[in-house]
Formats: sequence, C-alpha cells, structure tokens
Amino acid sequence: MGDIGWDRTVFTMIYPDAVARHLGIRVLDRIEAAGFEPVAWRVLWHRPADLDRFHERNISQVWQAYLYRLIDQVFAFGPTVALLMADRRPVAAQTCHQRLRIAKGPSAPSDSDAGTIRGDLGSVNRVLSLMHSSDSAQDSAAQSAVFAGPDGFGRGTDRDQLRTMLSMLQASRPREERGYLGVLAGLRARLLAVAWDDLGQSGRGEASAILDAGPMALVMSDSAERLAAYLPDAHPLAGLLRADFTPGAPGPDPHQARLTLAPFGIGLDEWECLVLATSRRCWPRRSHPHDFR
Repeated sequence: MGDIGWDRTVFTMIYPDAVARHLGIRVLDRIEAAGFEPVAWRVLWHRPADLDRFHERNISQVWQAYLYRLIDQVFAFGPTVALLMADRRPVAAQTCHQRLRIAKGPSAPSDSDAGTIRGDLGSVNRVLSLMHSSDSAQDSAAQSAVFAGPDGFGRGTDRDQLRTMLSMLQASRPREERGYLGVLAGLRARLLAVAWDDLGQSGRGEASAILDAGPMALVMSDSAERLAAYLPDAHPLAGLLRADFTPGAPGPDPHQARLTLAPFGIGLDEWECLVLATSRRCWPRRSHPHDFR
C-alpha cells in the first residue's frame, strides 16, 4: 500500500492486554466513534523482528535500558492487532494523529481522564495501555513498515471480518478481569494461606480481621507490612508479602518470585507475571472496573 496518505491515516495497534480483557472490540468502537475507519489490518502472532526499531526513540531518549524489554513480554503474552485507521472527518486544525492521541488518552493511568479510551476502559499501566497510535505521519509510515514489512498490509479490508477476528481472539481465552489490585490481592491471599502456620495465633487473628473487610483490605495501607511482621525472621515469603510491585516497593522480579514460590506449591500465572513485572517499573492504576466487585 505504497499510496497511503499518511497525513490522513494513523498506524494503530490493539494490544494483547486489551484482547485478554475482551476489550478489543470496545477499543475499536471508540476509535471509530472518534471519526476513524479501518482500511487495513493484520494479526501479529509473534514479536516483530524489528521491534527495537519501533521503540528506537524511547530506547535512546526516554526509557532506561532494561525497560523496553517489558514490551517483549507484552508481545509474547498474546496476539496484537495492527490496523491502519483512516480519518473520515474533514481536515481540521488538529491532525488526525493529534485527534486520535487525544481520544486514547495519555499512557500514564494517572493522566488518562474520563472520556478517553484508556481512562474509561481502565488501562493497567503505561505498558499495559490497551492500544497504540502513532504520533505523526512520519511515525505512522515508519512503524507500519516495522510491523507490516516491506510489502505493507495489502489492499483493502473487511470490517466485519476484523470484528470477527477480534471476537475469535477474545473467545480463545477466558476474559481477564483482574487489574493491578486484583492481582496483588490474589498473590497476598495465597502467600498468607501458605504461611498460615508460621503466622502464629496473633498473626492469624489479624489476618482474619483484615480479610473480614474484604479482599481490598489486603492491598490497603500497611496491612501486608503488619502481617509480614508476624513471620519468623528471614522467612522466604516475608519479602514477597511486603512488596507492592510498584516503583516505590518493587520487590523481586516476578520470574524470580516464581522460583521462591515453587517449593510452597504455588506460583504466578502469566497475566499476574505481566501485570506485576510492568507495574514494578510503571505506576499502575489503583482502581479497576472488575476488581473486588
């Protein structure tokens, strides 16, 4: 598709976290409601070979060296849908890239307000951010080449088939309803269950009182720190219990945490690993439409 008018076409991706949460179609609906129409699309089943070139500016100017490898984990988690979205609204002062950037909202959850795609659908953090859209015509052309290769997307698309594909991708796995708080509460509940005998009578009593207030209590205030204090010195699970897996208290890498948990017969699933790994580096949204409902 060498004749693409990039000043009216935005390279866009619906990320694996959106698909896992069964939000892919809703993301597409919101993009279309903003005045855009898909003119080409393809499913990316694997990490693009030239992914580093896609993130070249972030790698060299924004991110610390280790951070962009989190993107590898995102693409390894599941399929991504790449799209070319054509602007169907009249030419205005704002470019199509600017309009879609405003519609999707900032990548940081603390900045993505209600009314934006990320704000309304609840992105987890700046890495698990539901979607991507290029910032300029130049970026769209370059990023499309990275993800679609030298031959591009091919000509044309069937919008119904795109929605069918998104439906199939979403139906291929149970809907993931846990946000950051849900993941953290689940981990802490498992840690307390495994360490129950080691908490002692006083610790078990406090754990029971905390849980009486509901799962949310496990991730609020200093509850984890108080409970960890009941464990014997150097208990292998104490550090995991204290960690909230944010930049403020990152704890161990989730893959290392898996090794710690394995002798106790528990672990972390792939979604938990992804949410915790990305939230250790990027502050997560501390609310989610399905957590603790």
